[in-house]
Amino acid sequence: MKTVRSTASRRETPRRPGLLTRLLHSNRGSATSKFVILVPLMILILTGFAEIYCYLCAVSIVEYTAFMLADSLGQLPQIVNDNSTSNANNLGALWSAATLLAMPNDLTSGGAVIITSICDGSPTSCVTPPQTPSLNPGIAVIHWQKGAPWNAGDLDTRITSSNVVPSGWPFRVGDSAVVVEVIYKFNPFAMTAAFWPDALGTQTIYERVYVRPRTGYPLDLVG
Repeated sequence: MKTVRSTASRRETPRRPGLLTRLLHSNRGSATSKFVILVPLMILILTGFAEIYCYLCAVSIVEYTAFMLADSLGQLPQIVNDNSTSNANNLGALWSAATLLAMPNDLTSGGAVIITSICDGSPTSCVTPPQTPSLNPGIAVIHWQKGAPWNAGDLDTRITSSNVVPSGWPFRVGDSAVVVEVIYKFNPFAMTAAFWPDALGTQTIYERVYVRPRTGYPLDLVG
């Protein structure tokens, strides 16, 4: 006698869908998946806007610092070569003023300030302008140049003997000028700056301002 096996016993038990599949096909799962995708994207976008705002603020502060220093230097008859702050005309007082003007940006860590005095070197009228004004082109030369003692080593001046004044800038016989350069490294990831100073996206902000001394004489460095 043959034994008849039921076909039902041969049927495999249907496999239950996995948790991920059930979540994706349910309303709750759809909301969860959207949350997981959209929230990080929104955080990334908001962070990007915040970093752009911080960068524009840093650019504005660097420009403001350079203009204010240049305006002050244009009114001084001379600068004392002393890095202390005992006198308002000391170089040290100017370096201190730069750090205060640049706050909350910290110029002393990742920044630089350079002051350059320019005079006419055609041929030897560097301190006293000629008695008779002349419209003839002068020869711009560096009278003296100083940088803050805390300047970052990789941030250097762009004023050189072959690049004293911008091309096309009017410089006549007997003219003089003062140049202030402010440089600042902007790190878009401020929270990681302590242990990642050269993070991806670090920008070097550079501002250079030219002014003519109010006295008509080249700004001198004494002491």
